[in-house]
Amino acid sequence: MRILLVDDNQQKSDVIIKFLNSKGIKNESIVVAEHASAARVKLSECAYDILLLDVLLPARAGAKPSGEHSVELLRQIVEDGTSAAPQFIIGITADAEGTLSYTAEFKALVTQVVHFNPGDGVWQEMLTAVLQLLKRQDQAKKTNDYDIVVLNALRTPELDNLIKVWPVKLGPEKLLCQNILHSTGTIELDGITRRVACAHLSQMGPIASAHAAANLLSEYRPRLLVMTGICGGFSKEVSIGDLVIADKSWDWQAGKWTDDGTLASSVDPRDGAADLVAYARTIGDAIKLAHGSFTGYARPVNPPELVIGPMVTGSAVVASKDIQEVFKGQHRKMAGIDMECYGMYYAASNYGGAPVKTLCIKAVSDLADRAKDDDHQQFCSYISAAAMLEVVRCYFKTVQN
Repeated sequence: MRILLVDDNQQKSDVIIKFLNSKGIKNESIVVAEHASAARVKLSECAYDILLLDVLLPARAGAKPSGEHSVELLRQIVEDGTSAAPQFIIGITADAEGTLSYTAEFKALVTQVVHFNPGDGVWQEMLTAVLQLLKRQDQAKKTNDYDIVVLNALRTPELDNLIKVWPVKLGPEKLLCQNILHSTGTIELDGITRRVACAHLSQMGPIASAHAAANLLSEYRPRLLVMTGICGGFSKEVSIGDLVIADKSWDWQAGKWTDDGTLASSVDPRDGAADLVAYARTIGDAIKLAHGSFTGYARPVNPPELVIGPMVTGSAVVASKDIQEVFKGQHRKMAGIDMECYGMYYAASNYGGAPVKTLCIKAVSDLADRAKDDDHQQFCSYISAAAMLEVVRCYFKTVQN
């Protein structure tokens, strides 16, 4: 919580600061400006939750206080948008008579005007109420709102198949942060309605997925953040159609290219949620049923295997045996490679809000050492969505509400 106190009366400021300290607000969270010019500088440097503003304010150091200067500052904040507007703007004046000519205009631009009297508890009660509200809002940001957020790289075929497989009811697509297409709605799981948001990227890659995941986490504060879809696989570990349960992920391109053309890796792995990975180990029977019910497109002859292992991520498409030499020193059991998983895991691991569990399950639609084709993308999008649905069901069977 940040508070900007704008007042040229040092004694008055000291009383207000002492009161804020008694309410648990530390001095480093309180910034003081003695005139309008200083206040503009402070407002340009960072955002504040509360602005406490004297009605009669000097324009600059040594100038005569006037209501014109405080009103002009307020207009710049509220109407012009030249500075970030604090959530609460509160006028505090010790000179009730001197502010009469400015009261109406001042009141139109602030949350509330209160008379300051050290012996009167009215201003203290008002500030206490505002502080309590802000603390409750901050606590709300650290609690979950939505149950599930699904992030896909592609609208077609990944999100399209998830919508077919999951029993979701979604509203129309809308934009988040001008480039994240998503829709919100509900899903019925074992007779309980859960809130869900489904999103897909406007472009592929780990930067796009990290950006989208961070904004979706902030907007919806979900219990689960998951990703389904297609990936490449390594032929020694997986076959076409197999499901890669990403217990961890990292950027395989991170590091330093040496003079001899090799990559000295700088691996920074981020983990999927251990309990979600454990649930994924139990869904074999459900996957066999889903494999048998898939029709209309090419599908592997045998049901997919569940492969627990790293899903490495990079911004480049891999379709060469030579590039696999880069991977050998990173992990002996790398199972899949995609362009988004690490970005989502990274965003989740650095999120400071409500607790969230994350997991990526993707099906192998091509092998990273061979030419790409689209034959199994529909099946892989379908089967990964079916697998994640079972994991989600398992998770919510264990939670209280």
